[in-house]
This record gives sequence, C-alpha cells and structure tokens, in this order.
Amino acid sequence: MVGQSSYLALRKVPFARTFLFFGIGIVCGYYLALPTLLFQIIIGCIITILLFLIGIEIYSRRRRHIFFPLLFYTLLFLLGIVWIGRELPAQQSRHFVDQEVNYLIGVVMDEPIYGEGSIRFPLEIRHIVRDKEVSPATGRIMLSIARESKESDLTLSYGDKLFFRNKVTEVRAPHNPKQFDYKRYLAHKNIYHQAYIQPADVRLIGSGEGNNIVAYALAVRQYFVRKFEQFITDREALEVCSALILGYRANFQAETLAAFINTGTVHVLSVSGLHVGMVFFLLNFLFGFLDRFPHGRPIRFTLILISIWGYVLLTGMAPSILRAGVMISFLLVAGWSQRSNQNLNSLFASAYCLLLFDPFMIFDMGFQLSYLAVLGLFTLYPLLNKAFPINNKWIRIIWQAVLVSFSAQLFTTPLALYYFHQFPNYFLLGNLFVSLPATTLMYVGIALAVCPFLFANSYLGIGLTYLSRFLLGGLKVIESLPFATAQGIDFSGAQLFLFLLVIVFLLITWYGLRKPFLWCTFISVEILVFSVAVTSVKYTSYKGIKMYNVGREVAIAVIDCGKVSLVSTLDSVKHPRLAMQVLPDLQHYTRTADITFHRLPELKRGQCMKIQTAMGTLGIMEGSRTEKKPVACDILLWRNMSPYDTLDDKDFSNIKLLILDGSNGPSILPKMIKNADSLRLSYYVLKNNFAYVWDKKHGK
Repeated sequence: MVGQSSYLALRKVPFARTFLFFGIGIVCGYYLALPTLLFQIIIGCIITILLFLIGIEIYSRRRRHIFFPLLFYTLLFLLGIVWIGRELPAQQSRHFVDQEVNYLIGVVMDEPIYGEGSIRFPLEIRHIVRDKEVSPATGRIMLSIARESKESDLTLSYGDKLFFRNKVTEVRAPHNPKQFDYKRYLAHKNIYHQAYIQPADVRLIGSGEGNNIVAYALAVRQYFVRKFEQFITDREALEVCSALILGYRANFQAETLAAFINTGTVHVLSVSGLHVGMVFFLLNFLFGFLDRFPHGRPIRFTLILISIWGYVLLTGMAPSILRAGVMISFLLVAGWSQRSNQNLNSLFASAYCLLLFDPFMIFDMGFQLSYLAVLGLFTLYPLLNKAFPINNKWIRIIWQAVLVSFSAQLFTTPLALYYFHQFPNYFLLGNLFVSLPATTLMYVGIALAVCPFLFANSYLGIGLTYLSRFLLGGLKVIESLPFATAQGIDFSGAQLFLFLLVIVFLLITWYGLRKPFLWCTFISVEILVFSVAVTSVKYTSYKGIKMYNVGREVAIAVIDCGKVSLVSTLDSVKHPRLAMQVLPDLQHYTRTADITFHRLPELKRGQCMKIQTAMGTLGIMEGSRTEKKPVACDILLWRNMSPYDTLDDKDFSNIKLLILDGSNGPSILPKMIKNADSLRLSYYVLKNNFAYVWDKKHGK
C-alpha cells in the first residue's frame, strides 16, 4: 500500500487539470458547432476573464486564491471551445461548400495511397473557380482519382497543387448496423466532403505547396523505403519492417494485419512511443559514458534529443511518431531538470501542447490509446511492481514485462472495446513473444537504414527477412489458438465511461487516502457488469431478419437466438465487402466460424426464389415478372426491375413488405414508389438507405 504522500504527489500535477479542462472545452466546442454570434460572445467572455485575472493580480492578491482557480479553469474551458471552433466550417466565411463553383484548386496534404481502383488522399482547398474567376477558399475533402492502369497513373506527392472538376459530395453515414463510421472518422479530421473523379477531370498545376519540413521528412522516408525494397525481397518481411521501423503501411496485407490485431500486438506496427522508447534506450546506453565528463550530462541530453527528432524525421513525421517525439522530449527535459512529478506533468504537458498545435488530435484514436497506455505505465505499473516484488533477477525481468503489458492493456482496453468491438485473449502471451524479435528488428532495421556498405546491407536484409518470418509465424500460431479473440463485443459510450471511472476509482483507492472510493469502485464495477450482462442477453435472445445494404449485391441474415444464417450473392462469408459491411454486426450474435452461409444461386429474369425461415417466408425476385399470378411471401426483395414493371394489387396482396434494393436504377425507383403509394402497399427502399431490420419481438 502506497502512503498518503504518493497520493498527494499525484495531486500536484497541474498540467493534468490544464489538459482536462482544455480538452473538455475542445470536445464541447466540436459537438456544439456554435453559430457566429455565440462564438463571438464566448470570445468576449474570454477577454473579460483575462482582464479580471489581471485585475486580481494587481489590486487584490490576497483574494486570488479564491477566484483564480475557478476563473482560470473556466478560461481554459472556453479557450478550448474557441480553439477548435475557429477551425470548423461554421466559422469559415470562405468555405468552398457555401458557394456553387465549377472547379476547385487544392493541395495534397498527405502521401497518396495507391489502391487497386483509385488514388486516395486528403486535399486542402485553396481556391475556387467560377466563370474563369479565381477566388480564395478554405476547407478539406477526401479526394479519390480513378486508376485506369498503372502506366497512366498520375504521379502525385505531398504538396502537389491540383486543378479539378467540382464533383464534391457530402460523406455519407454508414448504411449498415455496426459498420465502420467513415463519416465520423473523417469529421474528426475536419473533413466532411469527398469526391471521386476521373483522371481526365484533374490536372497537376504545381508542387511544393505544403510544409517544407513535412515534405522533406516524407522524401527521406521514401528514400529509406526504396532502400528496404532493394535488400528485403520477401513481401511480408518488407511490409513488417517498413511499418515497424519507418511507419510506412501502404498496401499492407489484411491477413498480416489481422495477425497483429488478433494477438493484441498491433501497436508494434504503429511507430509510436514504444519505438521512440527503444531508440531512447539504445541512445542512452551508447552515450552513457558522457556522464563521466564535466558537463557530459547536458551533452548526452542534447545528443539524445537531436537523435530522437532525427528518427522522427526518418519516419516521415507521421502523427503517431510526432506525438511520441513531443512526449519523450518533455520527459527528457523534465528528467534533465530533475523536477518532481516529472513523468505525469510531462505527459500531460505534451498532450496539451499537441492540442494547441492541432485540437482535432483529441479525437484521434492513436492519440487516445497512446496516452492512456503511457498513463497506465506511469500510475499502475509502479503500484503493481511494488505490491508484487520478485527477488530472482531473471524471473523479475519477465515479471516486469508482464506488468508493463498488463498496465498498458488495462488502460487501453475500454477504448479498444469501444472502437474495435473485440479483445485479444492472449495479449500477454503475444506481447511477451513479440518484445524480443520486435526490438531486434527495430535495431537491425535502423542499422540497415543508415549503413552505407552494400555487402553489410545484404546480410542485414537477410537477417530482417528471417526475423520477420519468425515474428509473423509466432503471431499466427498464437492467433490460431482456441478462443484467441473475443469478437462482437458491443461496448457503448456509457460503458466506456464506466470502465474508465472504475480505473480512476481503483487508483485513488490503491493510493490509500480515501477509503469511500473503494465503495465507488465496487458500485461502478457492479453497474458495468450488469450493463454488459443485459447487452449480452439482448443479443443471445434476438430473433429477426436483416437485409444489409451492399450495393447491387444481396446479403440477408436470419438470426434466431444466436444461430445466424447468411444468404448472399457474394461467394463466401470472408468476402471483403461482407467482412466490412456485414460481419461487424453479425459477430455480435455469433462467431464468424459459426455463421451458416448460403450462396444465392444466379436467378433468371422473371424467376422468384422463396426461402422459408423461422420468422416467415422470404422471396427474392429477379427482373421483370413472367408469371402473372399472386406472389405469396412475407417479405419480397425485388431486384433489377424493368422500366415496364408495375405493381398490381391482386398480384401483391399476399406480400406484407416489398423491398427495393440497390440493383434497381434511379430512374425506375420513383415510378415504383409512386405506384406502391397509390396501392397503399408497404415497401422499403434499400438503395442509398440504412439496412432493413425486422425484429420479431417488436414486429418491426
């Protein structure tokens, strides 16, 4: 049990409170999206509070301990609202969406990703073109350019200036339950629109328009990626090394990525605090001899700091590594100054500075996970290490690695469940296994990056290939173990808050100052367990039918108390479209391996197929009707209708619901809808709408 002094030490972390109030202000400012008038009123309040604080400091110092804390933290909260509000479209008078234009001019803001069918990248709008008149504009979009062939591809890079036809549309919300919310993902990066254009609609009109430092960093990373490609011939090994050492994950194979995700070791692939920590450990060891000389300590500190930022530059200054570089820089400065509470203060100070630089970082999943993981290492790990001491040197090393993994995993588990809806059950085994080969890969890879000798680089490349194969082989073995991952976990925002509350109460209780917090911990745990149990019962007892929106294809799930049958025109349950749009929902009811899959046979035009289920009869009709007799089924899905098709009350009198999916053309649907309305026939248009969900319990 740690004494009262330890708890008081935690309370003396001013940047924690600074970050907390400023961060809450940013979140409130984002979701409120205040109109201009209220935004200006808040700015006026900030100026008033500042003047009042100055007045207290000058004329009433005796009372500042009463007013200063409340006013200061109110100021931080309002400043957070203003800090992010000024970036939102509501406060951008020149935002391109508010104006009808023919063409747009923008600058590529990140390395383009060359996919199979398109080139995709975020683009910052700089100008609009209306009737040959060019005007300044603001805003960001996600731009995709169709790929006709590799030979005809545009060669684009960060900072390129593009002139293109305005085909911008608003990013749509997901059409299926539990599907990845791409709209929210982009909105958290201040992007609300996207465009898909043909190569003929775009022209490169300039380059070098981005940040020069970022452009240089990306060019440096590309140089090292090409060097890795030269000496590492195995594709999987090249992908792992490029991701782990350089933070380059373009064209990363889904199967390889799944091995890291399902074993709880995906953080190894995201160049972040772990990798910077490895570099710091190596540099600290190499430059340790400098402490023997006069003024050697500040020299060691300076060399390490320069080397750390050199590594940040080598990895292309990706957001995760930039975040880690800032964090460890604060820790280095605090360590050099030998101030108390240096770890926590430095952690929150770095987070606060990053939010000053980019307030949208607070919504970044990597930002949240990395800071929670480090917070766990700074708070829970010392407690566990002291509570469970191990005397044997070698066992202690393994035990401390277990405690480090457990501390970081406990703090990141709530967010991981909320974002990914799964949990790697063998995360301790995975992290213990991956630690040694990943560290070795890191150091050997850095040696390959900086080594100028060709003969040595060949051997380093061979070594990296075998190390990567060993790493991937071990992870795939762990992934193949029974019950390696718990999938389909429905973790709500309220449950996320409760889980984080449990961790906070547990820490306060463990630090041993206020025992009532022990009861708060128990109550929070009971509420959390109860809510999880209710959610689990809801899914295991569910009975219903779901018709998912998968474009022109068919995906129908019949769910009966944990038994799931999936009917689809796609070839298997592992098809990428089903994996992305359907399985995230079905995994809440059963495991993927337990889903009964039925491939829908190709129907001839005019043919109708009926499927008998515990919830009723499903009918699937293809094209124009050839049989002029009543169709008897509970739900009829009509596909690929002809412009000459009509609805007849006699023929469709035995149908409770008609569904029109994405295979039907936009010119046909209005006519059919009007026809159905005139007959008062129940129908649902699946095209461009949310999936149809019928719940047997509620009859809807």
